[in-house]
Amino acid sequence: MHKVGLASLLERNFVVVKIDVGRMDKNRDVAELYHVPIKRGIPALAVLDAGRHLLYAMDQGQFADARHMTYESIKAFFEQWKPRN
Repeated sequence: MHKVGLASLLERNFVVVKIDVGRMDKNRDVAELYHVPIKRGIPALAVLDAGRHLLYAMDQGQFADARHMTYESIKAFFEQWKPRN
């Protein structure tokens, strides 16, 4: 998420909240609240709307191998979930 285009997309459209899960032994209640099974891998994320309603949760460890994903596929994910005004 360090590429300029992606960073800009995130900054304009999302509030990024990083949750420290330690060695899968911290803040598990937050992951459970948003239906993100961190045991399938991290990073993992949930997308909420402005009212904090869950829109999407990575329930299959989709970003667990993010370092091997293409920039385009990561950007496409965030484009899909950005707010439509």
